Order: sequence, then structure tokens, then C-alpha cells
Amino acid sequence: MDPVPLVAFTRGSVLESIHYGSLAVVDADGKLVASAGDPERLTTLRSTAKPFQAMAVLELGAFDRFNGTPSELAVAAGSHSGEPRHTTAVAAMLERAGFSVESLQTGVHPPYHEPTRDALTRAGTPPSALHHNCSGNHCGMLWACAHRDWDERTYVRPDHPLQRRIRSIIGIFAGWPEAEIPISIDGCSAPTFALPLMALARSFGRLASERGISETHAQAARRVRTAMVSHPEMVGGEGRFDTDLMQSAGGRILSKAGAEGCQAVALLDNGWGVGIKIEDGSARAAPVAVIETLRQLGAIGDEAIDVLSGHARPPVFNLRNEVVGEGHPLFTLSTA
Repeated sequence: MDPVPLVAFTRGSVLESIHYGSLAVVDADGKLVASAGDPERLTTLRSTAKPFQAMAVLELGAFDRFNGTPSELAVAAGSHSGEPRHTTAVAAMLERAGFSVESLQTGVHPPYHEPTRDALTRAGTPPSALHHNCSGNHCGMLWACAHRDWDERTYVRPDHPLQRRIRSIIGIFAGWPEAEIPISIDGCSAPTFALPLMALARSFGRLASERGISETHAQAARRVRTAMVSHPEMVGGEGRFDTDLMQSAGGRILSKAGAEGCQAVALLDNGWGVGIKIEDGSARAAPVAVIETLRQLGAIGDEAIDVLSGHARPPVFNLRNEVVGEGHPLFTLSTA
């Protein structure tokens, strides 16, 4: 099956661009219940893998050894914006385990949070690895190494015992043979994995429902899930889609974005999972597709969509900050 038009952007009354993609929705038993495009489309998970990476840290005992808090677990499972609350949390986590900023192998990028970025520029202070959106996630990996006495200098290598553990957990939650999960390298230098969209959706369905997994995995899933929906501000940040969606849903929806237009959602009320891939990798199109999927599933209502209007119908601005267009969905879900 081919990708289908999911999201359009107009300028005035003129259709200007179309983002193609695919999505899969599975029920609590992992069965496909709705889709658009190709539900078996193989995609790299990118940061949608972070909840499962954080689970590995929990299951190994590292999070409890270093007295991790729920908000710190949320930042370890998230892709933060580099706001002071995020960098302060990660710095404290590093210090408690005897690590420094230089221990992080994420690389460096400016903070996503514009006020923080501007403040650094005014102060003449370059960003550090703390501002990298994956710094909390990597700190969790360092905690695991310290706890198990594994080599922290090679923690991002695919053959590292921590990365092998993470791949195993992803395979279990996705219901996919571990040996058939391709490994690539993410932008933060850690391994990223690939799954068909239906398997990605199944992994988030099991994150929500805890079906088909051991009690050890279920306990870790419960803690990660609770941390993320209780502290959505640590998963993303001010104005970020994951944060806004989880806040508006009042603990009923877990959301995790990945780079290149990959997005996963867990519906906690019924244990369903959603996996979405935008073909051109556009970050602007994925939230539109997520909200429309949730609307058609009856998972969110008009009030929530109004609150999320900046994501559901994202405005297009000109350089005078005038609204000159918007995005909107194009698809209707096909039921299985």
C-alpha cells in the first residue's frame, strides 16, 4: 500500500503543499483497528523509543539507586526543550551519579526554547550538551552504566549491553522478533531502531494496557507512563506538541514525538496505540495528523481540539507575523 495525503497547507485560499504519510491504530490486543496509507511502513523510531529506553534504566535498578524522581523519569523518557527546568534537572542527575556534562555523548545544539536560546546569545554563552533534547535520556543511560559497572565511554555503541537490553525491550513491547529489528544511529549518536508502523503502535498499546508482557515490564511501563502524563512539561516543554496534548488530555493520553515525522500515541483509557509517519519528515504535519486521528477515534472532543488549535490547524505566518495560511487534515481512517 502507498502513503496517502494526510495534511495540506494553504496560503490564502490556495493549496500550497501536501504532506503524505501513513498511520496505524491497534487495539489493546495489538490488532489493527484503523489505518491510513501503509500500516506496515517500516520507519525508524527515533525519539519515540525513549519511553522504552527509560524502562531499561528502571528495570536494571539504576533509577532507584540514584533516587530518581518522577519528573526526572519524565525528562529521561522525553525530548526536552532545553529550558532551565530541564537543564537543572539533568545537571542534578549527572552530579548524583558522579558524571559531568562532558560524559554525555549527545553532541550539542541550541535549546529549542526560544527565550532560553536568546538568553544564551545575549550572555555570550554557548549551549552545552545539557541543552540537547536527548540529554535526560542519555543521563539515564549513564546511570545504568554506573549501576551495572558497564563502560560508560561506549554506552552509545549498538553492541553495548545496555543497547542490547533496550532492543530486547522494544521487541517485546512491539511483538516483533528482536533479531529482525534494524539498527541505525540517531542524531544524538545512540542507536535507533526500526519497526513497521503497526508494531510501533502495538508497543505504545502495550505501554498503555500492559497486556502480553511480564510483570517486570508492566511495572516499568506503569512508572514511565505515570511520570510522563504527570509531568508532561518535562517530556517536551513550553508550546511543544507532546506537552500540550498530554496536558489537555488530563492523563488519558501519552504522546511521544520522534524526528523525521514519526509520532506515537498511547490511549490510556482503552489501551490502544497509534503510530504515524510523515513521508517527507515534516515536524509541522505530524501533530495535525495525530489530532485528526484522535478526533476520528473519539479520543478527544471539540473542547480539547480548541485548546490545541495551534497544533490542529497550525497557522502559516509571513515575516510581519501575520497569519497568511494554515494546515488542515485531508484523510479519513479506514477501519479494519
